Amino acid sequence: MKILVTKTIGFCNGVNNAVRKVSDALEKNDYIYSLGEIVHNEIVMHELINKGLVVKNDINEIPDNVKVIFRAHGEKEIIYDTAKKKNLDILDLTCGKVKIIHNKILKEKNSSYIIIIGKKNHPETIAHASYYDKGCVIETSHDINSLLDDFKMSELKKIYIVAQTTFSESTFEEIVKEIKEKCKDVEVTIDKTICNATKIRQDEVRELAQKVNKMVIIGGKNSSNTKELANVSYEFCENVYLIQNVDDLKEISFDKKDIIGVCSGASTPIEMVNEVIDYLNAI
Repeated sequence: MKILVTKTIGFCNGVNNAVRKVSDALEKNDYIYSLGEIVHNEIVMHELINKGLVVKNDINEIPDNVKVIFRAHGEKEIIYDTAKKKNLDILDLTCGKVKIIHNKILKEKNSSYIIIIGKKNHPETIAHASYYDKGCVIETSHDINSLLDDFKMSELKKIYIVAQTTFSESTFEEIVKEIKEKCKDVEVTIDKTICNATKIRQDEVRELAQKVNKMVIIGGKNSSNTKELANVSYEFCENVYLIQNVDDLKEISFDKKDIIGVCSGASTPIEMVNEVIDYLNAI
């Protein structure tokens, strides 16, 4: 059996920064509130909750005058206003790349119809959408026709396109191509704001999946970037296993002739990846 591992594994810089700062803050406080999950990884979240993190999905469920963490995905503009009224002490861990997109949308929203290409229910996309007045979120090419009608009603003359930082690059390119074909008489500005770390992982997985007969992808069930790695893998490999930790491997059959590819999502700690690699090496 042969095991091949992508070069880029473990936390991305944004997640590493968020988890480290939350852990440091919890050492100085008995408990801290978090608005939503810090990262989309159940095991990492379980460890933080055991240290005193209290997760609430609604800011109105958080008491006044306490410390609260805003996660890396970013928050809606109105959430900051509510936090101020509640006198919350904010530890803002919004990823710097997400903040840049917020600022770009604010700069363009008065002159352009804003299109965000990404998962409609992803917290990052929801946050982005709160910063424009006229625009929409596109998840698949099926959403494009409705956007054209909405764009005409907006009376704006330009379109400005950004992306969820962890969205599939290939899907982004497909959607952009179709929008440009249907809006030939419109000035369309494309800002591919997919995080470079996301692109690197997808490129590495695309290359690796062509060399193996089984792919093992480690990450949380709710992690968007991890699911995209699985989608990329399926393009080249029939046997793709999305697991959360080493325990999930026990349900998978391996053969001594297997060539196994291993990669991880951006919210998966390096220790978890090493456990999986050690388990496979021990078979």
